[in-house]
Amino acid sequence: MGSLTPEQRYWVIRPLIDAGVGLDRIRDLLFRLGFEAIVSEGQPTLTSVANVVRDQSDEVRAAWTEVIGRMLAVRWPT
Repeated sequence: MGSLTPEQRYWVIRPLIDAGVGLDRIRDLLFRLGFEAIVSEGQPTLTSVANVVRDQSDEVRAAWTEVIGRMLAVRWPT
């Protein structure tokens, strides 16, 4: 699997940016998501994905849901 273009990466995280989340916090959230995937043996549940932002505002939780959907929808280069 290849890397996303800068435009694709920006498109994926744009909902969080629009919700006012800073880039450092976005990195933290994505790191935590990756960590959860690793410790759950690569099979995170919907609950574990949602728990990454459980202590955030409704706006950030909605943006996170959009980001996860975009991650699933993006076309990865081969």
